[in-house]
Amino acid sequence: MPSGRVTYKNRVHEDALGYNSLPHVHVQTIAPLRPTPFPPHPEEPLIEPEHWRHLPSKLARPEMPAVKAENVALAQPGYEGLTPKHVRSGWSHTGYKVLGMYRKLYLDPPKTGIGEGYNLLLTDSGLANCATHIFAVYAYAPPSAVPDPAARRHKCPRWRREVCIYPTHAAIWAAYCARLPPMPKKPTKLKVIADPRPGGRRAYVLRLPMVPVAVPYPPMFFPVMQFVYTYRKSSFVNLLLPCADFVLPPDNFHDPPPEQTIPRYAQALAESFELRTLCRYAKNVHGAYRNMVALGVVEDRMWDALDYAWKTILTAMDLSEKATAARQASDET
Repeated sequence: MPSGRVTYKNRVHEDALGYNSLPHVHVQTIAPLRPTPFPPHPEEPLIEPEHWRHLPSKLARPEMPAVKAENVALAQPGYEGLTPKHVRSGWSHTGYKVLGMYRKLYLDPPKTGIGEGYNLLLTDSGLANCATHIFAVYAYAPPSAVPDPAARRHKCPRWRREVCIYPTHAAIWAAYCARLPPMPKKPTKLKVIADPRPGGRRAYVLRLPMVPVAVPYPPMFFPVMQFVYTYRKSSFVNLLLPCADFVLPPDNFHDPPPEQTIPRYAQALAESFELRTLCRYAKNVHGAYRNMVALGVVEDRMWDALDYAWKTILTAMDLSEKATAARQASDET
């Protein structure tokens, strides 16, 4: 049974983008991420606090094209005959765990392309949970008056694109996302590296196909990935908004309705954070929303979780603003 824990070793080696001077760093262990009470918030707010009421009361859920069952089978032939809905709802029971980010790379102008494969170095404990593909996640190119990459390098010599490398399983993404390209499963190229030191462990270099994934807001790609693997609304919301002193329902059939939990959650947020900080957390929710639209997410359960987070943060901002106004009125009397 997969342990859900993968150990990666970053060493000097040539990767798919042509870099051959990556620094030697210590061994890092990437385990399934548990909900954190304080997810990181952006430096800048989604909107300035005095204008937050211009935000929509509900994020529009666009109509998505249907995902194709043949793309799921292409990524994992063993799933042929299964519906994408069945793959989505059953994936959390397969034992595969979200692996997290492996490392960051940078593309400097005039280089714009990402290679077809990438070398993933991992120890024995990761083989049972081995990924099938590498997602190279990066932001859309910023608007520029100089569209040619070579010319832009001379005009903006310090501009570079950050690429986040995520080992993952393409089949589950094919079941969720209508706007990802077909991701055929390819034979795994495996090389064993033996540590010559006494008691040294073996490591394995896997050559996996690389899938370029451009999204509007890369910092909120991992919460989307977390839901894709766990099918849990609470895990998704916990990576967008802080828990404060509120405990989210555990995704059971007997959970209280949102009408009961959202006011309590919003009150906890309003009592814990000032309005500007809440506007910064709103950027997490909106960023995840933009990513979901770009990827073509079709799962209603995930959209329901996003609606829950958006309604909660708007309610918290309303309570915070009213509490501030009440305090100011009290000080004036």
